[in-house]
Parts: sequence; structure tokens; C-alpha cells
Amino acid sequence: MKSYAKELYEKEVVLKAAYAFTDRAYIHLDVSDENYLVSLVPKGEEQEERLYAEFENELIAQETRRMVSERTKHIREMIVARALSSTMIDLKDEGSDEEENLFDADAILTDWYEEYEK
Repeated sequence: MKSYAKELYEKEVVLKAAYAFTDRAYIHLDVSDENYLVSLVPKGEEQEERLYAEFENELIAQETRRMVSERTKHIREMIVARALSSTMIDLKDEGSDEEENLFDADAILTDWYEEYEK
């Protein structure tokens, strides 16, 4: 069992790193006042020390992703807002009366022969 400082890693980061290893190891997570406690038991022939080393690299990668995501959150929100706002349709478009009749119930229900065969 190894311990990892809470001041370095968020809970979400430890869980994501652990999830990445569920196919290779049995994982037990616990916490103390200042640390996350992680126990990795290899499922196959993999060496335990190598597994912990790769887990620690995954912790660093996940923490970096979290930091980048946090710092770029506003940029992503602006990009999505801009993309969605450019697809909005102006419902009060100045169209002709003929276009309005296309959606008028009376115009739709009028028999074509009654209107055009005179």
C-alpha cells in the first residue's frame, strides 16, 4: 500500500487514475487525514513496483488534465456559446404573406382544386 498527499491530488484525479488500472490490477482506495492510500494487486504476471510506478505517472497525467481543463473552462464555454448562438434563427423574419400562408391552417386545409380550378 502506498500513500499520496491530498495536497497534491484531487479526489477525482485519484479515482480516474485508479479506474485506468482496473483492467490490470485489483485496487483498494482509502484515505487518512493527509493522504490517499492506494493498494494495487496485479491481476496477471505484472510486477507490483512497475504497476505503482505507472499508477504514479497516471496520477500526474490526470492532475495535469484537470488543471488544463480548469484553466480553459471559460474558453470552451465561449466557443460553445458562440457556436450555438450562430445557429439561432430570427423568428421575426420579414417574409412575404405567401410564405406566411404556407403555415396558415386555413391555407393548408383548402382543397387545391377549389382554389385553382376556376
